[in-house]
Amino acid sequence: MSRLVKAVNASLARFLPEQTLTLKTRVDQRELTLSPFTRLLLLSGTTLAIGWLVVATSATISSSFESDNAQARSDSLQDAYELRLAELAAERDAFAVQTQAMQDRFSLALQQVSTQQDELIDAMTVQNEQEITLFALQRKLNSVTAERNAAQAGLDGLQAEFAASSAGTGPRESTEHELKVTVNALNAVLDETLQTRDASIEYTNTLEAQIEEAAQRVKLDAQRRDRMIAQLEEAVLVSFGPLETMLERTGLDVDSLIANVRRNYSGSGGLSGALDEAAFLGMDAPDLRLEALMRDLDTVQIYNITAAKLPLAIPVQTTFRYSSSFGPRNGRLHKGVDMAGATGSPIYATADGVVNFAGWQTGYGNVVKITHEFGFETVYAHLNKIHVTKGQRVSREDRIADMGNTGRSSGPHLHYEVRTNGNAVNPMNYIKAGQNVF
Repeated sequence: MSRLVKAVNASLARFLPEQTLTLKTRVDQRELTLSPFTRLLLLSGTTLAIGWLVVATSATISSSFESDNAQARSDSLQDAYELRLAELAAERDAFAVQTQAMQDRFSLALQQVSTQQDELIDAMTVQNEQEITLFALQRKLNSVTAERNAAQAGLDGLQAEFAASSAGTGPRESTEHELKVTVNALNAVLDETLQTRDASIEYTNTLEAQIEEAAQRVKLDAQRRDRMIAQLEEAVLVSFGPLETMLERTGLDVDSLIANVRRNYSGSGGLSGALDEAAFLGMDAPDLRLEALMRDLDTVQIYNITAAKLPLAIPVQTTFRYSSSFGPRNGRLHKGVDMAGATGSPIYATADGVVNFAGWQTGYGNVVKITHEFGFETVYAHLNKIHVTKGQRVSREDRIADMGNTGRSSGPHLHYEVRTNGNAVNPMNYIKAGQNVF
């Protein structure tokens, strides 16, 4: 080993000659001899240390640059995310405006149906009264005509009797005085008969004019009724389509729901009973078109009643965002949807029903629960303020509470649930079904 070191030192002596270092202190002096091999080791170690320092510095600088780039990309992604959220919010608000416009048009169509229905019933009632009046006038005209004919026959008889008396061919001869008395009496009766005949003719003409006027009114009212029926048919078509589509989108057994409502509301002042008795009174024959229209109006009314009892409306009508959806969350089932908005935002009932709970519940904070027909229940949680009490009956879109941040909540929002027969279902199925109607 020593020979190898000596050989290396000899080879390195030309490049790295042996060097002596003198180390002095106050009390001593030492000399340190550095062989070529030792100097090579020191030089190599120094070179490696400097190289490592350069590499480490470069890595640190590169890491810093990459960190800055990552932060820049993160900021860019955050900006893009916020921009996309803003765009989605704008699209949602635009869609909300469109939905509100469609709802307004739908409500207007329903109002037109109701108004035109009342007008149609009034017009039909007037027409029936006019037809009855026309029938009475015709009977009176026939009676007056008979009286006029009787008066004409009596006049003819008196004229014949007067002619016979004047010619002296009567059944018996009379004195001149008796003949004058008879002639005077006949003249008086004749004048009275003529006056009666003229009055009858004048009255007959008046009745004929009244009959013509009544017939014209009946004709005009019939035309008006036909126009109103056409308008009602169009309004029913506009109203019925969205209602039918909405109920079908719920995935429920629509026929069963409708049958249930018909059973419960039969004879309670709806269209069916009233129109069967009043609308067709005085009609000469069944009007199939009108009957079909009345049935369609009755169907629209039943669909409206059914829709009002299902949780199809949206509970928050101010600006909000969906912050959590229905389904698995953190290993558990999130039983509703979360709608984040400003504290105090109005919360509305999504269907007709009865409040079965209004108060504090662990986890939910301030909560309102409403029982609806067909086995439905809706839950409104984390409320700031409650406006209803247990047992209170509410209608769809009645304000029941304000949005808040009570219970286990990370910020102001509404936790909204829909339950059917006690089981939580996705509320969005019903919100989406009713979004173009309510």
